[in-house]
Formats: sequence, structure tokens, C-alpha cells
Amino acid sequence: MNKQVAVTQFDHLIQTNDWLAQRVQPVALTLSEQLQPASGKDTVIFPPTYARDEKRKAPEERLNHPYAIDTFRRDIEPEAARDTAEVNACSLDSVGSQANRMETQFSKAPLSALVPQVCIIAKDQKVNLLNIGHRIADGAVRHSAFGEKGKPAIAAIKAGNALPLAQLAPTSLVFGFWDSRDTQFKAARVLSSTIRATNVEVLKRSAQFNPAFDPTSIGLTEIATLNADQVVDDKDPLSKEGMRSAPAVDTHGGVRVYGKIIRRTEVNLVALRALAVIEEGELKTAETLNLRRYILGLSLVAAIAQPDYNLRAGCLLVGDPDTTTKAQVVTPDGKRAAFEWDAETIIAYANAVAADFTQEKGGDFNFKPESVKEAVNKKAAEKEKKKSAKTAKSETAPTS
Repeated sequence: MNKQVAVTQFDHLIQTNDWLAQRVQPVALTLSEQLQPASGKDTVIFPPTYARDEKRKAPEERLNHPYAIDTFRRDIEPEAARDTAEVNACSLDSVGSQANRMETQFSKAPLSALVPQVCIIAKDQKVNLLNIGHRIADGAVRHSAFGEKGKPAIAAIKAGNALPLAQLAPTSLVFGFWDSRDTQFKAARVLSSTIRATNVEVLKRSAQFNPAFDPTSIGLTEIATLNADQVVDDKDPLSKEGMRSAPAVDTHGGVRVYGKIIRRTEVNLVALRALAVIEEGELKTAETLNLRRYILGLSLVAAIAQPDYNLRAGCLLVGDPDTTTKAQVVTPDGKRAAFEWDAETIIAYANAVAADFTQEKGGDFNFKPESVKEAVNKKAAEKEKKKSAKTAKSETAPTS
């Protein structure tokens, strides 16, 4: 891409002046896209499923589906509401899932040139950091040779200096992370995105499996197939081997969408302007601006990086040709103005600001199993020490 852009064109969004200026600076860039099922608006689609412990709930509170659906109104049926009101909302792709889909695009050309390519190797397995769920704070990363770089970078951003982390693993700033196993530090997401459907009706489906042979006609019975020393449970042994008919009645069968399917994306400019380069307690203005330009460039690209919305089996989405994508810049007073999220301009900007930002080199780093063992043993020793101290305290306490 040869388009020429000015690296200063978005500086008004990310520069920090005095606190009065902050009161009027834009707080977010938003992108709203209306989608529809690839096979048409009336097509049944399948949301993600979640495990639930329904046994502890009262019968009237139990769900007959595993989907994440929030109900707003019960006085209107979803099919009756359509676009006149929102009676419920169904999650089709969560913030975390969307982040994973966007982040992995940076492991592929041409976006791979924008960020360091770090891989963790464990025996014959090799995983790119951009495909690891908890990013810089993931256990696979912390207990690797790369963790020796990552830990000081997390300590630095905890102290206010985002530069080391931006140089090592910039997408950990774009999509956020939580160092839940060590420092407990949380880095806020600069970019977030969700896909939700409104006014959905849950459907059911049933199926019947029939084996190739009737087991009784070929000499198979439960008694004949069981050995004396085999543990007998309440499950049919022939069913376990796929040799007996198996009905599946009224299982979850997806949803019909009567409202809209919307992907909403937000670049949090407040979180972005909180990133700074601090050296010996002093704010480095020029370096800070370069860092923010770089993270903004990655965020803008990530928002439009998904080549498709093939979310899962039975949930392939496409754009709605009857609507237009809406991109806006939002100010603290709630006012909104159009923002041009032009792909060619954004990618050219990201390349330009990346060229001005000094990144660490990527590479392959070995996973260290001994580090895991050491951490486990250390925590076990600490737990035992606390237990012993508690026991000693109770033994020496005066009795009444």
C-alpha cells in the first residue's frame, strides 16, 4: 500500500494537555455494523453455549437452553416486537472472543509486520503469543524464557511506564490483560467489540441415531457383551459403542432473530491517553506521543481486521446491504460526529506510525516446566507456613 498519510492526523485524539483540555477531548471512537445470517435474515443461527448448574435453581428459574440471553420485557413476544422494542438480547460473540479473533490477524501477513512475532515452544508444540488467551500474563508466557522480559514490562506499566510492554507485546495493551497469578495488575482494554442479536426466539431440535445393524439380529445383547469383572453402570454398553439406537429430543436448536444483529466496536481514547512513557519519574512527551500513535494505529486496524464473521458452526454472518456502517467520534458531552474509518487510510497510518516506533525483536522462546514446578512448590510452602502459623496461634491463645 503506497498511500501517503500524516502521522499527526489523529494527534488531537491522543495528545494530553491540561485537565481542562481533557474535559472536552473525545472519549471514544465507535463503529457500529449491522449484520445478518449468510443464508438470509430468517435463517436460524447458533449462539455460543455455556455450561450452567441449573439443578440448584427453582424449577421456574431453570433455562431450557445454554445460551446467554438477557430478557428485558416479558409482556411482548420476540417475534411481535421486531424493530419496535427490544425484549431481549443474545450474545453471539463476547468481548473476549472478539478480541481473540482480532488479535490473531496480527500473526498473518501483512499485519504481522506491525507487531513483534513471539512464539513459545514446548517440546514439539509452538504457539504464537498472538494466539495465547491471557497474552503477556498467560501461564505459558510467564513460565517461558520470554517471561523474563515480560515480568519487568508488567512491573513497568504498573509503575506508569507503558513503553517496555508496547515494545514487547503491544496487543496486550490494545486488548488488555490481567496478571491474575502474580501482580494482580489489570491493563484496561483500549479496543473492545461485541456482537449481539435482539429479539431472539429460542428453538429446539431433535434427532434420531440408528446403528447400521440391529444389535439383536447379529447376536449382540448387553449380557453377552459384559465380562464378569466389568464395572456395570447405568449406561447401556452397546450405546457407548454406537451400536444401539439413540434419540436426542428437544435439545437446543439455535435462535431465530426478529430484531437486529449488531457488532459494536469501541476504541477507548481515555484508556489510550492514560498510556505514557515515564523515565526516572519524568514524562517523556515525544516518546509518549509516538507510543500512543502506535497503539492507536493497531487499534484502528484491529477493528476492521476480521475478514469474515464465521463465528462457529451454524453462525456465519455477513454485512446487511440495506444498512451502512456508522463510525463516530464521541465527546464527553455525548455529542457525536462522523469519523472516517477508511481501511486504506487506517492501514497506511498504522504502517507509518509503526515505522516511527522502536519495537523489540520477536523470536522463539522455550517453555520452562521447571519454572511451573518451582511456582507450585513455593505456593504450597507458603500455604503450609500460613497453616502452621494459624495452628500455633490457636494453641497459644488463652482459654476462657
